[in-house]
Amino acid sequence: MALKTEPRSVALALLSVVFISLAQLAMKWGMSQLTLHFSALNELWNSQQYFNVLSDYLAYFVSVLAGLGFYALSMVCWVLALKRLALSVAYPLLSLSYVIVYFSAIALPWIGEAFSWVKALGIVFILAGIVLVFPRTNTKSNT
Repeated sequence: MALKTEPRSVALALLSVVFISLAQLAMKWGMSQLTLHFSALNELWNSQQYFNVLSDYLAYFVSVLAGLGFYALSMVCWVLALKRLALSVAYPLLSLSYVIVYFSAIALPWIGEAFSWVKALGIVFILAGIVLVFPRTNTKSNT
């Protein structure tokens, strides 16, 4: 049984890509902030000031939890997309998350990653691979 590339399944796969990208960005920011403030957080924890741990660092914990939630949503979309989408189509679409995360990490000041021509070239190769692998509809009629 050949799987067709249905627009709904492609849309679910792309939604999965968006959710996984959001998950990576949210977890990166939350965990980097928690790591940055680890000594103060650890001091509050050891002195049993649990309310201050939550109130002072709530945004970072929420970011990490939101990232986990986005991972879960991504997985649901991915499973639904794979029901009718061939892996040869789905997996190249999944690589779009590398593109989204790279450009977002550069553009978002709170992530603060630097632009690199070598990484940008890698992104070009990823996009070229997606174009080469993604199926095209044949516009010529076979008569």
